[in-house]
Amino acid sequence: MDSTIVRERALVAFATKHGSTAGIAEAIGEALRSHGLEVDVRPAREVRTIDAYGPVILGSAVYMFRWQGDAVDFLKRFRRELPAHPTWLFSSGPIGGDAKAEVKLQEVLAEQPEISGNARGLAAKIGVRGHRTFGGRAGDEMNGVFERWVPKGDWRDFDEVRSWAASIAQSVSVPAV
Repeated sequence: MDSTIVRERALVAFATKHGSTAGIAEAIGEALRSHGLEVDVRPAREVRTIDAYGPVILGSAVYMFRWQGDAVDFLKRFRRELPAHPTWLFSSGPIGGDAKAEVKLQEVLAEQPEISGNARGLAAKIGVRGHRTFGGRAGDEMNGVFERWVPKGDWRDFDEVRSWAASIAQSVSVPAV
């Protein structure tokens, strides 16, 4: 652990459908803790107040190019408070599957697309400090009408997740005196 004094407790909130985004949120929380921050990782729908937190990191699974309702609702519920908190957003969901899909996944992740349309306007009003898209995971539990056709696999890059979280930790920490 480095020698930093952390100003405030951080919140990592997430909206997930099958658990992939929760895994990314947990990895972000662990990385922030390893840099000396106190962190709570919670489903977005369970967060009732953000008063106890400084930094807020919110993530959502992306389906059909849209953020999950719980994450959008979080932005709506706290739209007046979030501008006073350093806030970052992350999305998970692009996947590979075959050679063509793998190439497309790498292109999407390299260009880092904007946050999905149903959350973009709220994010702009809040003044988020950044948004990051990570690869997703599709498992056997995905058996909905459209989901059963999705290639199964795990495209999450946890080294990239931890690196992004480390950059957040460095921006909200002050050097030890």
